[in-house]
This record gives sequence, C-alpha cells and structure tokens, in this order.
Amino acid sequence: MPAPKGHPNYDVEGKAGRPKKYTPEVIERFADELLIWIKNEGNFWVKDFCLERGIDPDYMSEWARENERFAGAYKTAKAFQESRIFKGSMLSAFNPTMSKFALINNHGWADKTETKVSGDAVNPLTFLLQKADGESKDLVNEE
Repeated sequence: MPAPKGHPNYDVEGKAGRPKKYTPEVIERFADELLIWIKNEGNFWVKDFCLERGIDPDYMSEWARENERFAGAYKTAKAFQESRIFKGSMLSAFNPTMSKFALINNHGWADKTETKVSGDAVNPLTFLLQKADGESKDLVNEE
C-alpha cells in the first residue's frame, strides 16, 4: 500500500518502514549518560537507568548490537552492576538469596556442586568389577 498523498517516504538508506526513534547520535548520548549514571554508588541496577528515562529496557541489548560505543558502555555498566551486587551481598547489605538470583540470571554465574568420581569414565563397570573381584573369592572359599 503506498503512502498517503503528500506523506514523506519512509525509505531511509534503502530500508523501508517507519524511521527509527533513536538515532545513532541519541544512542551514543545514552551511552555517555549510562557511564555517568552507573558511577554513582547508589545506582547498580541497569534497568533503573531505563525506567528513569522512559526507555524500554529491551532496547539496551539491541543498541549494544548496533552501536559499538553503546556496547562498551553497556558492558561497563553490567560489570559495575555485577560487582556492586556481589560486594553488597558480601557486606550483608543485600539479601543473599536475591543477590544469588540476580547474579545467576543476569551475569552467568552458576550454582553447582561437583562430584568426584573415581574409576574409568569410558567403562564405568570396571570399577565395580575390580571391587567385586577381590571380594568374590571370599564367598566361595569361606576361609
């Protein structure tokens, strides 16, 4: 369907559709603002930056993919966030359960226990057979 008569064409740089609300200049301004904002000790949750400015938080990762300057600022802000959550938890300023939840879900931390297994990983029955081998003679010989 063509644009209404007298309506400007939205074909920008060979791409049809509605023009982007956030230009590269605006995104880079947000990158600068984010770096200033995150350096304030009271700011640690990056989503709050968006909410304070009326920005959809989903734009953050999109902008990071599209704009190298914003990607660096976003990565720095996430590192500050991770550090502040960890330190806050260690100093008992934050709820440890919520801190753990935030670090696992937003920063790639993992909650796992490792089990030490002895024996042959390729042939796990060898461990059982070796253990039974020394004991099975006692069943027959009853000495």
